[in-house]
Amino acid sequence: MDTKISLPSDLKTKIEREANARGMSLPDFVRESLEWAVTQKPSVTQKPLSDLLFADTAVYRDEGPSDFASNHDDYLYGDAS
Repeated sequence: MDTKISLPSDLKTKIEREANARGMSLPDFVRESLEWAVTQKPSVTQKPLSDLLFADTAVYRDEGPSDFASNHDDYLYGDAS
């Protein structure tokens, strides 16, 4: 079954480049990417994808320090602030 979708030109360029780098056709790359996307199930501890900051577990691993709001300069810049 054929399905047509519209993509912004910059996104199409990116996925064409990625498909080419992987030695895949554009339709195969899109099918594989969509299959991967719909089979991924967030874990119980994973934040919803609607909040990408918290979904990025490589950067955000816990709730952070309880005094971050009042001492954020110290956490971000050290004692030099």
